[in-house]
Formats: sequence, structure tokens, C-alpha cells
Amino acid sequence: MAVILIALAIASPPRATMSIGARPLPLAVSSWCWGTHCGAPIAASTRTAVIRRGGLVRVDFAFTPNSVRVAVSGRRVKIAVRNREVSWRARSAGGVTINATGASGWVTYVGRIRLR
Repeated sequence: MAVILIALAIASPPRATMSIGARPLPLAVSSWCWGTHCGAPIAASTRTAVIRRGGLVRVDFAFTPNSVRVAVSGRRVKIAVRNREVSWRARSAGGVTINATGASGWVTYVGRIRLR
């Protein structure tokens, strides 16, 4: 039984959360290849993070990324990278796409931001 659980854990991408203030929101996974497994669940992002214009958005990964690209409403944003975290200032609202690569593969995460 333990072997099956370990195999299932390995056959999924690492998680990431977007934090605006104290409440982290899990990011949905759009597609991924991690180790020898790949998938494209195209999960819909069900929650929207609400933030003030210019507020700090943080994304915490369950792995150390080698490279990260972030786009909001299809426009690339400038990010700061620190270990397992990336951050940027919220200048626009819309869909968020985060492409992260690590030693074992890559993951595309999706989420949403609304400005107040």
C-alpha cells in the first residue's frame, strides 16, 4: 500500500500557492512534466485573489525552481526570485500564468487576480 501511495505522489506535479496577505490560495495546474510523468488536467482556477493595486503578490513553490516566467492577462511581469518564492507588484488584474522549471521537470500554474 505504501508503494502505491508513493507512486501516486511521484506521479503528480509539486504544488504552489499564491499569497496576498495572510491567506494563501493554491494555484491550479494547467499542464506538467515531472520526472517520467506528464499530464494536462487543464484545471480551472476556482478562486480569485483580491489585492490592492501595487500590493505584493507572492508565489511559494514546493520545489526550488531553476527558472520562472509570470504573465498576468497575457502580459509578462517583472518578478523577484528568492529560493522557492517569486514575487511581484500587482499592477493589473486578470488570469495569472506561471511557468516554472525545476531539476525534475516543469509545471504551468494558473490563477486569477482582481484589484480593489
